[in-house]
Amino acid sequence: MGLVFGDSQAISGGVDMRNRILALTVVLFSGGVCLAPCPSTDLNGDCLVNFLDFHLTASQGNLLDLHTMASQWLDSGENDAEGDMLTLLGRVDIQTDEPNSFAVEFVVVDKRRVSRSVFEYECEVILTNLSTTAFENVELVMVGWPDNMTIIDPHVTFGDAQIGPGESAASIDTSTFTVDRSRPINPVEIIWDFVTPPEDMVLVPGGTFQMGDNFNEGYSDELPVHTVTVDSFYMGKHEITNQQYCQYLNSVLSQGLITVTSGVVYKAGSGTSYPYCDTHSADTDSQVDYPGGVFSVRTKSGRDMSNDPMVQVSWYGAVAYCNWRSQQEGKEQCYNLSTWNCDFNKKGYRLATEAEWEYAARGGLADRRFPSGNDIYHTQANYYSSTNYSYDKGPTRGYHPLWNDEIRPYTSPVGFFDGTMKYKTDYQWPGSATSYQTTSGANNYGLYDMAGNVFELCYDWSSDSYYTSSPTNNPTGPPSGTSRVLRGGSWNGDARYSRSAVRIGHGPSLRSRYVGFRLVLDFQ
Repeated sequence: MGLVFGDSQAISGGVDMRNRILALTVVLFSGGVCLAPCPSTDLNGDCLVNFLDFHLTASQGNLLDLHTMASQWLDSGENDAEGDMLTLLGRVDIQTDEPNSFAVEFVVVDKRRVSRSVFEYECEVILTNLSTTAFENVELVMVGWPDNMTIIDPHVTFGDAQIGPGESAASIDTSTFTVDRSRPINPVEIIWDFVTPPEDMVLVPGGTFQMGDNFNEGYSDELPVHTVTVDSFYMGKHEITNQQYCQYLNSVLSQGLITVTSGVVYKAGSGTSYPYCDTHSADTDSQVDYPGGVFSVRTKSGRDMSNDPMVQVSWYGAVAYCNWRSQQEGKEQCYNLSTWNCDFNKKGYRLATEAEWEYAARGGLADRRFPSGNDIYHTQANYYSSTNYSYDKGPTRGYHPLWNDEIRPYTSPVGFFDGTMKYKTDYQWPGSATSYQTTSGANNYGLYDMAGNVFELCYDWSSDSYYTSSPTNNPTGPPSGTSRVLRGGSWNGDARYSRSAVRIGHGPSLRSRYVGFRLVLDFQ
């Protein structure tokens, strides 16, 4: 399939996609969980791990049934100090076409021992609105709980204040319950600890969706629409920037892991077999300089390009970056840089599978064309606008009016389209406007630029026919191929390429002015 972009540059390759929109959306995770040995037991020799399983119902508006799970560790020698965090984990079953989703966090404001094995928790509830509409007069009610739990006050209200999209509110009263820990539901000697995810990532809760072109308006490799289930994972809010990649390059250069030949960065010891990225001297589309043996970010038309997405980077260069960041943070490295295979059992940074990418891009919206809805506008995304598609609403056409300085690439700073008013004095865009009102381009998971700016590299090999044989659970693509999958549209691609279902093949050695990447991290 040949794909033609706004600058008449064509690329070819396969597409892999899975689309199924969530009827299930997220309830919050304050952090991940990791496993460790049980450090001590109670008087009966039981490991004191208890799981609190119950439901919450939001009575405002359309009914939301929040299936939740919480866990709390109590050491037998602990004095039950106040202030422990108790967070509900789970998903939201949506019973309407428009998903209304909440993030719910329980903060223990008081915890006391009622008897040897019974403990009372008094919790303040923090509720975050993850929907695109505002809510008023919200009340949460616990409607079910396990046998070892007693609900004293199942109702939590948030007053009559309006909670807008992305806003949080604290309950004006508290929820109180007791838990009998004498019979641990799970006798296995493990402890679940909450782990705070990196600040630049958001949780994408696992679920099942229909992957593919449910509008039947795309390309043949976007069909058939099929059911796919993915596990929970974290995904970067933004694409990796020029500045972030320069930090990586300088770090691995000092370790002797890369070489630079004729302005191209290669894996050390590989000759020219594995190119990672171009510098500006090799390709003027690159915004990375290499003067005096140090990598630095360029300015373009007087604009600092540090916060624009990294381009002219290959698939090899993207996965090498994943391993480096894992190493920097003491995580497992997922990729073998000799075979270039990914070990999905390791808990480090990696590229998304295309199933994960599409699931995340859809943000819990079923049967939607784009991450933010069925239409697309320049106020919310950086793409090439034309009159060819009814869902491209303009009103400005061609390249984005702010970023076209006639010196490619016409990328924009990551996260620029956040719904706020922007000013030229802050961004130095080449366009003539002195201010620009953006519309939030973030989807319901808080992911930016999933449509437009740059195509994003995924892990999978590309195959036009993969959807006919794709596994249902956590598919990782064909076992081999000649190109890797791109997703998400770009500054020089028209609106059809920014659809969540679009799949494109791209050779792993290629570096392009419209291709970048973002990271994922398994939920632990």
